Amino acid sequence: MHAREPESVERELLAIAFENLKPMLAMNFVACGGVSIILWSDGAHWAVWWFATAATLVLLRYGLSARLSRGVILGGTLRQSARWRRQFAVGLYLSAALWAGLSLLVSHSNNSSEYMVAIIISALAAGGSGIMASLLREGRLYIAMMLGPASILLFASDHQGGVMVILGLVFLIIMIVIHKRNYVAIRCSVVLKNENLDLVRDLQMLNSDLERRIEERTSALADAANSDSLTGLPNRRRLLAWMHTHLHADNGRDAAALFLDLDRFKQINDAMGHDVGDRILRGVTERLSGLIPDNAMFARWGGDEFVLVLGHGNDVFRKAERIGDALIDAVSQPFQIDGHSLSIGLSAGLAMFPGDASTHEALILAADLAVAEVKRQGRGKVLTFRESYAATQKRRFDVSRALPEAIQVEQLVLHYQPIFNWRTGNIHGYEALARWNHPKLGTINPDEFIPIAEETDRIIALGDLVLRRGCAAAVAWTMPDHAPIVAVNVSVKQLRESDFALRVAQILAQTGLAAGRLELEVTESVFAEDHIDATRFSIESLRAIGVSLLIDDFGTGYSSLSRLLSFPVTAVKIDKSFMSTLDGKGGAVVESTVLIARRLGISVVAEGVETAEQAKLLSEMGVDLFQGYYFGRPSASVLEGHDMRLPIAAVPDLAPSECGTAIHVLARS
Repeated sequence: MHAREPESVERELLAIAFENLKPMLAMNFVACGGVSIILWSDGAHWAVWWFATAATLVLLRYGLSARLSRGVILGGTLRQSARWRRQFAVGLYLSAALWAGLSLLVSHSNNSSEYMVAIIISALAAGGSGIMASLLREGRLYIAMMLGPASILLFASDHQGGVMVILGLVFLIIMIVIHKRNYVAIRCSVVLKNENLDLVRDLQMLNSDLERRIEERTSALADAANSDSLTGLPNRRRLLAWMHTHLHADNGRDAAALFLDLDRFKQINDAMGHDVGDRILRGVTERLSGLIPDNAMFARWGGDEFVLVLGHGNDVFRKAERIGDALIDAVSQPFQIDGHSLSIGLSAGLAMFPGDASTHEALILAADLAVAEVKRQGRGKVLTFRESYAATQKRRFDVSRALPEAIQVEQLVLHYQPIFNWRTGNIHGYEALARWNHPKLGTINPDEFIPIAEETDRIIALGDLVLRRGCAAAVAWTMPDHAPIVAVNVSVKQLRESDFALRVAQILAQTGLAAGRLELEVTESVFAEDHIDATRFSIESLRAIGVSLLIDDFGTGYSSLSRLLSFPVTAVKIDKSFMSTLDGKGGAVVESTVLIARRLGISVVAEGVETAEQAKLLSEMGVDLFQGYYFGRPSASVLEGHDMRLPIAAVPDLAPSECGTAIHVLARS
């Protein structure tokens, strides 16, 4: 609380004095008139002139009080307040002087009016002690000028006047004391009132400041609730609120939503830490924000997902496609972070409102379904929503829900496809392939449930199941001169686990399969930079116990030929996509792979061999091991026999289906 300045208190007291002046003047005027009439009736004709003077003074003082309102006095300067106080005091002293003069005139007029005049003066002085209580100095002097001369002049000539003089002077002293007390009381009242006003003002200011802070805090909380803390973009709540405000199905024009999903972000986030991932997300936000048009809302949906909604407009579909392509190009440029050049991508799903969805939530879902389809088709482009995507997503959802139970009850079965050694004519081994026939969902292909298992991290449990059952089945494959190997596909996620090699050793011990008869197949993604130390450790540990490792789908992913030098793999499997161009670019890849593999002492397997011509070309290029429909389709059982040989000369003359049959026939002979 801030105390008022003394000058402010003095102005307040002066304003009170001027407020009391009017009733004081009225009382003074009545007293002047009354005493003048009494004196006139006693023969004192001079009383007329005294009254005229007193009345003139009253009018002048009244005019002064009429000009000065309370607001004028309180708002005046210090110099103005001092002038007004002097004017007030002059009028007050002149009035007191008139009454003192009246006492002098009455004391020399030899009439009996002394007591009447004394009573009136005493009454005026007593009233002044209260009315003039706000002015200490002026009030004291006024009382003294009124009672002093009256007490001495009116009764000094009387034989009993001494007693009246003493009484008058005592009354004077009492009035001065009472005036002092009244002054103290009224001043304290003013100070207390001002302090209360200051307190109220401070409380109002405090309350106003508190309300302002509450409003700011409320606004900040509202912003926090509707904004993404990392990127500063609107979040999904604000996005949906904006859509409800700006998008209307009856508008007559289309609106569009682009669901944006970053590619390869998770690998960088996992490999280099969330701090780097957060910096990439902020960098992506900065790049994309500069490409957002007016009448659009750009928000972070969550994780590495963003949503751009374009409001109603002309040809909004084409506009959305162009913007989507521009956003993809912007994100494709590498990010430079801590000396590393990090590349990610962007995929976009496009849906239209109200054509593809009648509600705003359904519009986002439709765009999300479209981007999920982009991810499956190869990423890095804009794909428009189709109704079939919803069915596809429903199917994926049903498969993902059914997969855990299928693994737990071992609902999946293994089929085995032969791997043929062209040089020896022997069955080199069999690749164990998981098959799933669900009682309600029907046949579910590996291309369908394996990616879902990867995404949901069920791949580890699924991989262990296939590995255990494949090893158990291979124990029974006994031949007179050799024992076929079993090839089992494993995920990179399995290799990244520190105890994977130990689990493989335990499965081999439990099933009784020799480590040399197990070959693990993994895709080229094993060469990716993220978690490369963990995968290298698992591979080296597996090789230490005698398990072979083959790189599957070789040549389709990373530039992995140089990686073969640092990974102790035993074979590479050339992807089937090269089989159709063996006389062209595919053949060049195969020949290069065989050449390097021979130098490194590792085997080469060709998959997807479907014709005798392909087998012959591959053999001439130096490929030793073959797998494909030409040599046999996957089967639920492996036919055992004493002779697994197939004469090489007989192979080119057999049709694909006949070749597979011949292998099994010879296996029984």
